[in-house]
Amino acid sequence: MDIPKTSKAMVLTEFKKPLEMLDIPVPELGPGDMLVKVDLASVCGTDVHLARDELSMHPPTPIIMGHETVGEIFYLPDSVKTDITGAPVKVGDRIMWSHLFDGTCYSCKVLHEPVMCERSRGYGFSNAYELRGGYAEYEVVLSGTDFVRIPDDVTSEEAVGACCAGRTCVNAFEGLSRCGGIRPGDSVVVTGVGPVGLFAIVLAAQTGAAKIIAVDISPTRLEFSKKWGATDIVNAADFKDSAEKVKFIRDLCGGRGADIVIECSGSLGVFAENLDMLAYYGKYLIIGQTSEAEVPIVPNKIQRKSAVVIGSHSGDIRHYIKCLKFVQANKDKYPFGEIISKKYKLEDANQALEDMRAGIALKAALVNKD
Repeated sequence: MDIPKTSKAMVLTEFKKPLEMLDIPVPELGPGDMLVKVDLASVCGTDVHLARDELSMHPPTPIIMGHETVGEIFYLPDSVKTDITGAPVKVGDRIMWSHLFDGTCYSCKVLHEPVMCERSRGYGFSNAYELRGGYAEYEVVLSGTDFVRIPDDVTSEEAVGACCAGRTCVNAFEGLSRCGGIRPGDSVVVTGVGPVGLFAIVLAAQTGAAKIIAVDISPTRLEFSKKWGATDIVNAADFKDSAEKVKFIRDLCGGRGADIVIECSGSLGVFAENLDMLAYYGKYLIIGQTSEAEVPIVPNKIQRKSAVVIGSHSGDIRHYIKCLKFVQANKDKYPFGEIISKKYKLEDANQALEDMRAGIALKAALVNKD
């Protein structure tokens, strides 16, 4: 099969402006590079903020966004025989892949934490003419990029959650486990039940926690979170002020507060408020904060409670694989595929972004079917 000359792509040509449909020349592939045909690219909340230049990173435009991508191998070089696990791969197989980490920097070689790689090359954030984003017909997967084959019994809709929210939460829960983790009988509060919050809930549900309390302002998301393991739901919009809400949640936890609070909302006000929900010797896991904005907090609330505060960012191929295995093993128990609540054609990517921002779609996805 001949490699196509061009690929249609929805391109962010300028921040805070609509994406434009462009024909991008398919770059000349280097030794070991693959070309995939995008099967499904889900729209991350990060994309919504990136398009409006609201993130702590500011990559130069033009950009093809999309870092949550399931792709079918279209061109496979002779040098690539297997995925990172050793499973054989062929043209037509569906895969997912991590960002490209250089493997030589301090984070990669000494810390063994490639997610902090100082010279990483990301997908969904690079120059549009490198064709390395999911909002396109085709995408280049560079030589050296870790990738994993998606099992035949896992749908693309079920798998795509592992590409970002799922692997982010798996990495975060590993960090939490290094600090004692969630113990049987613990009370867990998850603030914000978008995709990241849902994966936090479903992972917490495997731990023996006595309560998993989902907090959000969307009744639809809160109801859906029950299917993922939430034992209690709290609509934050139902309270006249923060103090009333905090008291209600602390009372749900027996009056002493939550043993674990997991912040997935991205709200600065919620970030500060969560410290008041935390019990003595509680653990505060922060996954959802992406902006550079500031918020005042009282450091004594951390010290007085002997609280442990844990930040966690993204994930690497280990976490993709672990999340994919978890999804495969539990897909009959939890509705992983239903996280994709609305599908759009590639040319409708701007509407997908707007619907994500408005909360109309829990998770939008761009489909690339003939």
